[in-house]
Amino acid sequence: MALPNPGIGEWDCPETLTRNFFLDPAYECRESFFGNTSVLKEWIGYVIVLAFGIAFGIATVGIVLIEQRVLGRKMDSEFFNTAGRSVKTGLTASVIVSQWTWAATLLQSSNVAFKYGVSGPFWYASGATLQIIVFSLLAVQVKRRAPTAHTFLEIIQARWGTVAHAVFLFFALATNIVVTSMLILGGSAVVSALTGINTNLASFLIPLGVILYTLAGGLKATFVASYFNTAIILIALCIFVFQVYLTMFSKNGLLFGLSNICGNFGTVFVDQSYWQSAIAATPQAAWKGYILGGLSWFSIPFTLATSLGLAGLALSLPITIEEANQGLVPPAVASHLMGKGGSVLILVMLFMAVTSTGAAEQIAVSSLVAYDIYVPIRRHMGHNPTGKEIILVSRIAIVAFGLLMGVLGIALNAIGVSLGWVYLGMGVIIGSAVAPVAMSISWSKCSGAGAISGAVGGLLLAIASWLGYASTFDGGINIANTGRDPVMAVGNVVAILTSAFICAVVSFIKPDNCDWSATKAIALVDEDANAELSPEDEADIDRAMKMISAWGIGLALVLVLAWPLLALPAGVFSKGYFTFWVVLSIIWGLMATGAMVLLPVWESRSAILGVISLGKIRPAPEPKSLEESVELADSVDGESANE
Repeated sequence: MALPNPGIGEWDCPETLTRNFFLDPAYECRESFFGNTSVLKEWIGYVIVLAFGIAFGIATVGIVLIEQRVLGRKMDSEFFNTAGRSVKTGLTASVIVSQWTWAATLLQSSNVAFKYGVSGPFWYASGATLQIIVFSLLAVQVKRRAPTAHTFLEIIQARWGTVAHAVFLFFALATNIVVTSMLILGGSAVVSALTGINTNLASFLIPLGVILYTLAGGLKATFVASYFNTAIILIALCIFVFQVYLTMFSKNGLLFGLSNICGNFGTVFVDQSYWQSAIAATPQAAWKGYILGGLSWFSIPFTLATSLGLAGLALSLPITIEEANQGLVPPAVASHLMGKGGSVLILVMLFMAVTSTGAAEQIAVSSLVAYDIYVPIRRHMGHNPTGKEIILVSRIAIVAFGLLMGVLGIALNAIGVSLGWVYLGMGVIIGSAVAPVAMSISWSKCSGAGAISGAVGGLLLAIASWLGYASTFDGGINIANTGRDPVMAVGNVVAILTSAFICAVVSFIKPDNCDWSATKAIALVDEDANAELSPEDEADIDRAMKMISAWGIGLALVLVLAWPLLALPAGVFSKGYFTFWVVLSIIWGLMATGAMVLLPVWESRSAILGVISLGKIRPAPEPKSLEESVELADSVDGESANE
């Protein structure tokens, strides 16, 4: 039985009083934390969302243009959509952290800590790190079996033909729309709560700066922006952690973990932006970047939510369930602890998260439109598109999808769908495409018939089980019942498991016999020397595949099975055990911040010096293999001796 709130008798408050068990006079008789008042002035919101966004976009474009002019980088269609396939480990990892840090990462992770306790941040972090680590296996396979691909749908087209390509184009675009919807829902809700800007107006303003630098600089511009976004988010995380300072078993926390794991497989494996990052990386950096990026990203929901989410409970702030579902726990705690400075810091973090992932989604959609809609249509008409056409179509798609982001936010706000509902429901819609997409590059026997039947059949079964279970609750099928934790868990699990089962069974009955020659023959539009693999590269990738298999599977088992099982015997956390848990989260956050801020700069130090010196210091050529490394070293030694 719940204890009565002391404020009801002490201050003669109404029974609708929310929390505030410590009788903080700042929240006397408050029925919600934000209510109808804004922490910040409206003009601050416009400065951050509009002025800062446009300035950040101009700065990013400037850096990319200077690099192109000084270092002689050519902006053709390959560089616009693949960044020259030359991105190193540190920047690849930083980009992965940035792309995977949604508004939901910052907001929803603290919500589950607020609702489920200490298990919430862990399940959020482990349930979404798993996919990035496992995806590193596919990143290596892409470099080996489809080195000239621009999108994962080109691989499906090459293997299984037009029908399969069309089916998975639906799932790919659906994934981009779902992810974008969450960005705008979370971003507009926090901007409105903190500054009072109209939610619908915020939905349109947020994408403007993103459109600017993605339009001008392509994938490389989004990668440069992603580095700065990741650095700012992680540094802000450390600030919050040092400002803030239970049991592992929670039924609802576990149900959330199931939905989280299943849903996030869809938003990684079926999202072109993650394939694009793998394509853009060098063969050596592809798997290392995903492993490092996944482990670094773990710290954001784990460390941030452990601090802010649990602080909201410990401080007994008057945060309502409705506010929590909108993702307003972090801004509430930040405002309480740090005043307006905390509110501004949360707003900047959120803006960084929304713009980084928004840019990744825009460039991903533009690549799908260019290479999987425009190019096939033009080739069917007997015309081979040029690189200039590809860039033009990509830029048109960036603007169109950027504007659509605002429309999506307004529509979902009008319907009354919360960020939490969309986050948990995404796996129901896109989860059935996970297994077929993964098998397209990893299993030679997987057939087109198996992939299509698995994706479509899994989707239908997931929707049927999801809505069927929701209908058993009072009120039948409605937003509240379909958003229940057990209902969402059933839909997510059915989507991913039935799809894999159907795909495997049909493929065993009617197998393919792929030798990967078709995927290796995917045509380039412009020349790209980095798309060609030498025998040494292939040998390196084969060795990397063995290593990443052990690392990937091992880390996945530790995060999803070993860690929670070892934490269960602790029961209700003692003060000492909880201190250990908090210290671990802080150390993880600090190490991730150091790696993501410093490693990309160190790896690109010669290029950075070249830009700063306006070309007076020229970066050395980058070898593609160990053999070339030895040759370059010998040539440098020879030049030194001649001097």
